Amino acid sequence: MSYTAGFAATEVSIRGVLPIGDTTENVTYFILDMAKNTIVGQVILPKAVKQSLAVSLTVKVPSTARSFAIGTFDEGGNFQVASSLRVEHPAAYRPDSAVGPSGR
Repeated sequence: MSYTAGFAATEVSIRGVLPIGDTTENVTYFILDMAKNTIVGQVILPKAVKQSLAVSLTVKVPSTARSFAIGTFDEGGNFQVASSLRVEHPAAYRPDSAVGPSGR
């Protein structure tokens, strides 16, 4: 997704595990700003994979967006949150990883 000049963007991380199965279809997942009920990004991922596959990718969204959810829309147009994916904001924040020198 691209933005015109003048719009500030920030990065969020999409993380999770894809469902296991035989299908080779792709699914478009939408990233919503839940506070504004607005689509702010999208990713296209396989509907299923033959073996366990973790997902970790970075997506740019408008910097004004704050509260995120990722999912699809059903036939009635209702947003369905993806149970196997999550949005982490900001992308650089990873509490389970090493950060900087240890100070020894």
